[in-house]
Amino acid sequence: MDYLIIIEKTGTGYSAYAPDLPGCIATASTVVEARRLMREGIEFHIEGLRIEGYSVPLPSSEALFFTVADTGEVCRETVVETLYDIKTFAARMGVSPSTVRVYAHRYHIGHKMGRGWVFTERDIARVPSWA
Repeated sequence: MDYLIIIEKTGTGYSAYAPDLPGCIATASTVVEARRLMREGIEFHIEGLRIEGYSVPLPSSEALFFTVADTGEVCRETVVETLYDIKTFAARMGVSPSTVRVYAHRYHIGHKMGRGWVFTERDIARVPSWA
Protein backbone atom coordinates (compact mmCIF):
# COMPACT_ATOMS: atom_id res chain seq x y z
CA MET A 1 0.00 0.00 0.00
CA ASP A 2 1.27 3.45 -0.88
CA TYR A 3 0.44 6.16 1.64
CA LEU A 4 0.76 9.83 0.73
CA ILE A 5 3.04 11.70 3.14
CA ILE A 6 2.94 15.49 3.35
CA ILE A 7 6.05 17.27 4.64
CA GLU A 8 5.74 20.98 5.39
CA LYS A 9 8.23 23.63 6.46
CA THR A 10 7.40 25.17 9.83
CA GLY A 11 8.88 28.01 11.85
CA THR A 12 11.10 25.58 13.76
CA GLY A 13 11.78 22.81 11.23
CA TYR A 14 9.45 20.40 9.45
CA SER A 15 6.22 18.57 10.17
CA ALA A 16 4.95 15.50 8.38
CA TYR A 17 1.69 13.59 8.34
CA ALA A 18 -0.15 10.86 6.46
CA PRO A 19 -3.70 11.99 5.51
CA ASP A 20 -4.95 8.39 5.36
CA LEU A 21 -3.54 7.50 8.80
CA PRO A 22 -5.14 10.00 11.19
CA GLY A 23 -2.89 10.79 14.13
CA CYS A 24 0.28 9.57 12.43
CA ILE A 25 2.53 12.65 12.51
CA ALA A 26 6.17 13.60 13.01
CA THR A 27 8.15 16.78 13.59
CA ALA A 28 11.85 17.23 12.97
CA SER A 29 14.53 19.79 12.33
CA THR A 30 15.36 18.45 8.84
CA VAL A 31 13.45 16.89 5.95
CA VAL A 32 15.60 13.76 6.14
CA GLU A 33 14.79 13.35 9.83
CA ALA A 34 11.07 13.96 9.19
CA ARG A 35 11.06 11.22 6.55
CA ARG A 36 12.84 8.80 8.87
CA LEU A 37 10.46 9.55 11.73
CA MET A 38 7.42 9.13 9.47
CA ARG A 39 8.70 5.77 8.29
CA GLU A 40 9.05 4.64 11.91
CA GLY A 41 5.76 6.31 12.84
CA ILE A 42 3.78 4.54 10.12
CA GLU A 43 5.17 1.15 11.11
CA PHE A 44 4.38 1.85 14.78
CA HIS A 45 0.92 3.24 13.96
CA ILE A 46 -0.09 0.23 11.83
CA GLU A 47 1.29 -2.19 14.41
CA GLY A 48 -0.78 -0.45 17.09
CA LEU A 49 -3.95 -0.59 14.99
CA ARG A 50 -3.49 -4.31 14.44
CA ILE A 51 -2.73 -5.04 18.09
CA GLU A 52 -5.89 -3.19 19.13
CA GLY A 53 -7.95 -5.07 16.54
CA TYR A 54 -8.65 -2.10 14.28
CA SER A 55 -8.52 -2.34 10.51
CA VAL A 56 -5.72 -0.51 8.73
CA PRO A 57 -7.19 2.28 6.54
CA LEU A 58 -6.59 1.84 2.84
CA PRO A 59 -4.76 4.68 1.09
CA SER A 60 -7.13 7.00 -0.75
CA SER A 61 -5.37 10.38 -0.90
CA GLU A 62 -4.01 11.77 -4.15
CA ALA A 63 -1.43 14.48 -4.68
CA LEU A 64 -1.64 17.19 -7.34
CA PHE A 65 0.46 20.15 -8.30
CA PHE A 66 -1.43 23.20 -9.54
CA THR A 67 0.64 25.50 -11.73
CA VAL A 68 -0.55 29.05 -11.07
CA ALA A 69 0.07 31.87 -13.55
CA ASP A 70 1.10 35.39 -12.47
CA THR A 71 -2.57 36.35 -12.83
CA GLY A 72 -3.49 33.83 -10.11
CA GLU A 73 -5.26 31.55 -12.58
CA VAL A 74 -4.57 27.81 -12.33
CA CYS A 75 -3.28 26.94 -15.77
CA ARG A 76 -2.29 23.29 -15.31
CA GLU A 77 -2.76 20.32 -13.00
CA THR A 78 -0.14 17.61 -12.64
CA VAL A 79 -0.97 14.37 -10.85
CA VAL A 80 1.82 13.07 -8.63
CA GLU A 81 2.12 9.32 -9.06
CA THR A 82 4.38 6.53 -7.91
CA LEU A 83 6.33 4.96 -10.75
CA TYR A 84 6.92 1.20 -10.74
CA ASP A 85 9.43 -0.80 -12.72
CA ILE A 86 8.06 -3.80 -14.59
CA LYS A 87 9.01 -6.37 -11.91
CA THR A 88 7.41 -4.38 -9.08
CA PHE A 89 4.33 -3.68 -11.17
CA ALA A 90 4.03 -7.37 -12.08
CA ALA A 91 4.17 -8.30 -8.39
CA ARG A 92 1.42 -5.77 -7.59
CA MET A 93 -0.72 -7.24 -10.38
CA GLY A 94 0.06 -10.83 -9.39
CA VAL A 95 1.34 -11.73 -12.84
CA SER A 96 4.71 -12.28 -14.51
CA PRO A 97 6.74 -9.45 -16.11
CA SER A 98 6.15 -11.02 -19.55
CA THR A 99 2.37 -10.82 -18.94
CA VAL A 100 2.76 -7.14 -18.04
CA ARG A 101 4.48 -6.57 -21.40
CA VAL A 102 1.45 -8.13 -23.13
CA TYR A 103 -0.89 -5.95 -21.03
CA ALA A 104 1.18 -2.87 -21.89
CA HIS A 105 0.53 -3.39 -25.59
CA ARG A 106 -3.02 -4.74 -25.34
CA TYR A 107 -4.39 -2.17 -22.86
CA HIS A 108 -2.07 0.75 -23.72
CA ILE A 109 -0.65 1.03 -20.22
CA GLY A 110 2.80 1.99 -18.99
CA HIS A 111 5.39 4.14 -20.66
CA LYS A 112 8.50 2.91 -22.45
CA MET A 113 11.53 4.68 -20.99
CA GLY A 114 14.90 3.85 -22.46
CA ARG A 115 15.28 0.08 -22.36
CA GLY A 116 12.59 -0.46 -19.73
CA TRP A 117 9.00 0.30 -18.78
CA VAL A 118 7.42 2.36 -16.00
CA PHE A 119 3.88 1.96 -14.67
CA THR A 120 1.58 3.81 -12.27
CA GLU A 121 -1.38 2.98 -10.03
CA ARG A 122 -3.68 4.30 -12.74
CA ASP A 123 -2.33 1.62 -15.08
CA ILE A 124 -3.61 -1.06 -12.71
CA ALA A 125 -7.11 0.40 -12.99
CA ARG A 126 -6.94 0.32 -16.79
CA VAL A 127 -6.51 -3.46 -16.93
CA PRO A 128 -9.87 -5.27 -16.93
CA SER A 129 -10.50 -7.39 -13.84
CA TRP A 130 -11.00 -10.47 -16.01
CA ALA A 131 -7.55 -10.10 -17.63
